[in-house]
Amino acid sequence: MHANASRPPRTGPDPVTSRWLIWLFAAFAITHAATNIVRPMVSYRALQLGVPPEGLGLLAASFSLAPLVIALSIGRLVDRRGEMLFLVAGVALMALSTLAIAAAPSVLVLTVFYALVGLGHLVMVVATQSLVARGSAESGYDRSFGHLSFSASLGQLLGPAIAALVVGQGSPEETIRALFVAGILGLLGLPLIAAVRPPRVERAARREEADATRPPLLAILRTPGVARAILVSLTVLSAVDIVVVYLPALGEERGWSASLVGGLLAARAAASMGSRLFLGALADRFGRRVLLIVSMSVAAGALVALPFAPSVEMTVVIMIAAGLGLGIGQPLTMSWVAAEATPGTRATALSVRLMGNRVGQIALPVIAGSVAAFAGAGGVLAVTGAIVAVSLVAVAGGLGARGPSNPR
Repeated sequence: MHANASRPPRTGPDPVTSRWLIWLFAAFAITHAATNIVRPMVSYRALQLGVPPEGLGLLAASFSLAPLVIALSIGRLVDRRGEMLFLVAGVALMALSTLAIAAAPSVLVLTVFYALVGLGHLVMVVATQSLVARGSAESGYDRSFGHLSFSASLGQLLGPAIAALVVGQGSPEETIRALFVAGILGLLGLPLIAAVRPPRVERAARREEADATRPPLLAILRTPGVARAILVSLTVLSAVDIVVVYLPALGEERGWSASLVGGLLAARAAASMGSRLFLGALADRFGRRVLLIVSMSVAAGALVALPFAPSVEMTVVIMIAAGLGLGIGQPLTMSWVAAEATPGTRATALSVRLMGNRVGQIALPVIAGSVAAFAGAGGVLAVTGAIVAVSLVAVAGGLGARGPSNPR
């Protein structure tokens, strides 16, 4: 792999007029809705099967650990054999494993199939991101990946809403019913995928290209910009997770109602969706370098300020600012990595980015828990903002005048 400047810009169909991308985004949204039903329902089901609350962390880790181990191999297989096969396989594995969880008679069986849901999710995401990159002109990466991330956010909003309609009081029967609904919802993604008709690439040519440029993990990380993009991505994603976990704790300390906390989280999510929807226009106007620096600065400042907000109204403003800043990081790093990857290694590079995300999701919450022991929820949020600021400083010096593969 080598720097993006050493090769001509990629061309591809205009993402605005590619109907197959719309079908792909719809499938991505519905599968993310299913996943966001499964994840909380698995915790409820595990508790119903006798798992103590302190054991839920190990269960949650099973979703991420298996993908973390084999992500690089999955990326290489996608580069060699094409995205569509793995897109179908990932969605089917997620849906069928979810149905198996609903019928799981023991915690061990539940954990195994939950790990398979995580594996299917990884396969689906790697294939989808690679497909979007291959089917878009490089100048359209920001728009396409922004819309892809918007689809994921839409699914993250729809999933809990659907679960709330099904679960009711959270009895074992209702939990099982919600898991069945999630499995069926996941299967509904397959007809949408059947409508996806991306530009064709001959398998032999794809395999030859992938074999000719099969770099080891360290070579991928040494590619200009890739390690920095991974650092930004894992920091931003972990910051979102920490906000979701610790804002309720902050609300508990301040006497906020659960509905108020839910409204604050919804405001952040809505702001992130807005920033992702218009990412292409923002990147065209300001460039990726400026957009990355400004968005991370806003996110860091908002998180640091959150514990010190003097009123609920100011907290709402801060949460919207945090959502706008954090929403941009993920799609922008997808564009960044895809633009730096050489032909035949794009899925591999994107899978390495996802590996970094998993590492961050495991490591940063551990740090957050240590901080919470003596600084409370507010301290965790402020420290998270400081970590975002430190990661910005770490990457800003290497962006150069044009930034990460700036399209302008």
